[in-house]
Amino acid sequence: MGTSGVTQRGGGLERSGARGWAKVVVNGRGVVTGWSSGAQQLLGYPADRILGRAAVELLAGSRETATHGAPPSPGLPEFPAAAASSGAGQRSEPASAAGAGSREGEGAASAAGAGSGAGAESAPAPGLDAGAVLLRHRNGGLVACRMGIRAGAADGPDSGWEVLLGPATAGPAPETELDKALLEALFSRSPLGLFVVDPELRLIRINPAAEGMQGLAVEEALGKRPGEAWPEFSADLAEQVMRRVLRTGRPVIGWEKRGRPPGDPDHEHVYSSSSFRLEDADGRVLGVADAAIDVTERHRAQERLKLLAEGGARIGTSLEVMRTAQELAEVAVPRFADSMAVEVLEEVLAGEELFPGPVRSGAVLRRAASLASSPAQPAGVYADGEVSTYPPAAPSVDALTDLRPRLVRSVKADSAWVLRDPARGPRILEDRIHSLMVVPLVAQDRVLGIATFYRWGAQGPFRDDDLTLATELAGRTAVCLDNTRRYLRERNSLMALQRSLLPGELPHHHGVEVAHEYVHAGAGGDWVDVVPLSGARVALVAGSVPGRGVATAAAMGRLRAAVHTLSDLDLDPEELLARMDDLVRRLDGGDGPEEALGARRSDGRAEPAIPAALAAGAPVTGEEAGCTCLYLIYDPISQRCSVASAGHTAPAVAHPDGTVRVLDVRVGAPLGRPGAPFRRTEVELPENAMLVLYTHGLLQARPGGAPEAGTETPVPPGRHQDERGHGDGGSARAAPRQADDEGRPDERAASGRDATGREEPKAADGAGATVGEAGAAEAARARLLGALARAPGSVRETCRMLLDALVPAHPREDAALLVARTHALGPGRVACWDLPSDPAVVSTARSLVTRQLSSWALDEAAFATELIASELVTNAIRYARAPVRLRLIRDHVLTCEVSDGSSTSPRLRHARTTDEGGRGLLLVAQCSERWGTRYTEDGKTIWAEQTVT
Repeated sequence: MGTSGVTQRGGGLERSGARGWAKVVVNGRGVVTGWSSGAQQLLGYPADRILGRAAVELLAGSRETATHGAPPSPGLPEFPAAAASSGAGQRSEPASAAGAGSREGEGAASAAGAGSGAGAESAPAPGLDAGAVLLRHRNGGLVACRMGIRAGAADGPDSGWEVLLGPATAGPAPETELDKALLEALFSRSPLGLFVVDPELRLIRINPAAEGMQGLAVEEALGKRPGEAWPEFSADLAEQVMRRVLRTGRPVIGWEKRGRPPGDPDHEHVYSSSSFRLEDADGRVLGVADAAIDVTERHRAQERLKLLAEGGARIGTSLEVMRTAQELAEVAVPRFADSMAVEVLEEVLAGEELFPGPVRSGAVLRRAASLASSPAQPAGVYADGEVSTYPPAAPSVDALTDLRPRLVRSVKADSAWVLRDPARGPRILEDRIHSLMVVPLVAQDRVLGIATFYRWGAQGPFRDDDLTLATELAGRTAVCLDNTRRYLRERNSLMALQRSLLPGELPHHHGVEVAHEYVHAGAGGDWVDVVPLSGARVALVAGSVPGRGVATAAAMGRLRAAVHTLSDLDLDPEELLARMDDLVRRLDGGDGPEEALGARRSDGRAEPAIPAALAAGAPVTGEEAGCTCLYLIYDPISQRCSVASAGHTAPAVAHPDGTVRVLDVRVGAPLGRPGAPFRRTEVELPENAMLVLYTHGLLQARPGGAPEAGTETPVPPGRHQDERGHGDGGSARAAPRQADDEGRPDERAASGRDATGREEPKAADGAGATVGEAGAAEAARARLLGALARAPGSVRETCRMLLDALVPAHPREDAALLVARTHALGPGRVACWDLPSDPAVVSTARSLVTRQLSSWALDEAAFATELIASELVTNAIRYARAPVRLRLIRDHVLTCEVSDGSSTSPRLRHARTTDEGGRGLLLVAQCSERWGTRYTEDGKTIWAEQTVT
């Protein structure tokens, strides 16, 4: 029989039958055992008439072949008896059947001879295709068919053959001809690059697409290894992959190789390759086939997206102009550009206002960052912070004018702007820069600077898609730089306001030697102060306002002024804090009925009910609410200090014998928050004891420089944190709140909020702080006491040493520190006399004053002091009650005090010309710098101060 000459396994033939091909199954004895519906349509025999008969009965004899095309005689039976019996009685060997289907042309003649009893071959009939065979049709005619044969699916001695039949006009057998067409298309017209190597990795065949990729003619490449033919196309990787495929038989899909094709030598291309092993029917390894496709554009798009995502994560991690510019450079070099430089306007570095539109004439640009992939020389021609200039024709000038990015595809050595730039021009020629991009840094239509990207290496010139990516990166950087500029502007305004509100130089006082320091981190609410009081006493103050920004600094200024004003009233610490609390409530709009404010009275009476909103712990709105304050009064005559705290950390003290401790102060709730009345603590301090007052920011660093839990981070402009952590954070002096006289529990403890009104985690011990917070606070205090134990003698040196030991290099919150060394005012500076309640003693008082001032060499102040003492003693004897005491104090001022047992407040009035009295206090006010009344537990003291030299 004639065949296509190809046998294959699989299911392709069955699918071919659906396209006009019929299938006949012949067993090893040459008997038809399978007959498809397509065979019935082709030859007209139903299955029940043909199954079990010899297959050779279907073949036309030599005579019929010679007369191909003549209709059969009407009386001719469908199967001649002799042929039928011959086919049924003899065995047809598989070899003869295989031989009948092994070759086209010859198989037809052999089969025809076998069917007719003639053993000789005959030539095909005239007009008959040499690849066709004639078969008998049921109607007696002959049908020219094309034939394909393959081994049957069954195994064993009964395995037969599957014969595919189709009209000679139906086209070639599908498997053979389709394989040929596919192979021809792959190696002639396919856009995929195909490479075939033998087991020794020598190239034996490539297609034109691969030839165009590699740029080497087929004749030159055949017989060579990939590393010899194309060494620049990832040859080592290619051979490594092919060896693995040869060894394991497992294909490698989607591995990448790179190179510069001859059609685009300026740019590196990326190819995605897949390699698989080639084997013959017996499993013998023939080589490796490699299919490659150019995925450069896809790869570039992925790299751009990856770089853009990285830029979004890495650019703008800090509120620093120089660091943000450097982050842009680190993202771009070397993956995107070979070098780059960033210039920013001077206003950005200074945090000043910028105006929309192009850069104005005369604007100053300063280098903010520069980076190059080659470390052989400096990255830029300008150092960071140096003024950068451009010639008029430079692309950067045009970009700053119209705010549009520029792509210079080819930098020419004779360009006017290159020749006119004395700084960049020689460097551009030296580095052989072939392309560059200049992108203005614009945010909200405000120009902040310009970024320049350079290429001179193997990446090739910049393209349009590179300009798009550079614009995206520059836009991200511009937003971060504008945030930094606005933050700097607000911070500068804050610091200017804070400096104007804080004391520049603390007043000198004989009772204490003081030094103070501030750490500015952008909050603006911390302060310390020294307030001289009457009677040679001095007040030491420390406070902190929650929040950040200008409003916080302004609130701090208001509170500091209020402390100074209330200090002039000579109030005790707890009374002063109670009035400060009332003031904070009024400033923050919380001034309601009297019973709402009475909860903070210091007279010890029962507290009225507190409004529900405050009892629930709701924070009072406003900047002052939640602020903390510690007020300490030191009397150098008695060497005692009295202190009260509103949510503020207790001071530390170092004794002359070397012992250090934290004063046991009962810490009340912050100002503006509900809580029990403030309590005063009195402590006796020896001379040369060192007091340390500080705000919470002093303890913000952990050992090793890590910030303490709960500390703040700088917040960009427009975003403020409402509150910061204050107080002892777990100290036994501050955590449990006291119940009032009626046993009512503290409202803040019931609400689950801390001293500043924030939600407070529940602790197992009920202290209102977690174990971790308590441990952190305890460790911070231990570091403070440890540093204080090593303090040098000078308060100034001690102040600086504490800052260096406790505050990190980059603090996250403000800190204020006050160090004061106590001194005693000895008997040589104080004179005191107890006077009887007798008007005659007034003259004695004048004599005592004159004698004492003479011993102090203050004779020039004798007349005014005699007059003051005379008037005050007279008023005490006439209007008050015993005991009456006269005291003179020589400090930086001369103080005359008269104490009595009455709490009635004197009133200054202006007497008429006809009045005989009423001029005593007026004379006192005229003869002194200032005067006032100080109330004590057993009466009052009227004092007057004079300046002495």
